[in-house]
Amino acid sequence: MTARTLAKAAACSLVVLVMLQAATAATVRGQLILYAPNGQQYPAGGFTVTIYNQYAGRLSPAYSGPDGMYYLYYVPPGAYYLEIWKPQNPTPTVYPIQVVEPYTDIPPICACR
Repeated sequence: MTARTLAKAAACSLVVLVMLQAATAATVRGQLILYAPNGQQYPAGGFTVTIYNQYAGRLSPAYSGPDGMYYLYYVPPGAYYLEIWKPQNPTPTVYPIQVVEPYTDIPPICACR
């Protein structure tokens, strides 16, 4: 085999590997809320959301938008801890979650703690 043939085979293998990884990944989505003193709830924007497990480590963060929604993409299925990081708080609020394909919808979470 020539070097060119080997390079083409390696490139094709890489494309297949990336496609397989994307095919076995999920999107985690949910909403953060806060409660007003009168008991009404409203979206919690500007919070950092991460997920963590011992095998994958801490995956790239997401940020809750003005509507409180957050999205974490390309998450391999498995058991994780969802971490909510409040501004100026060095310790996250942690929730165990199970990620499944193609979407994992997390019920609304109060970002109050």
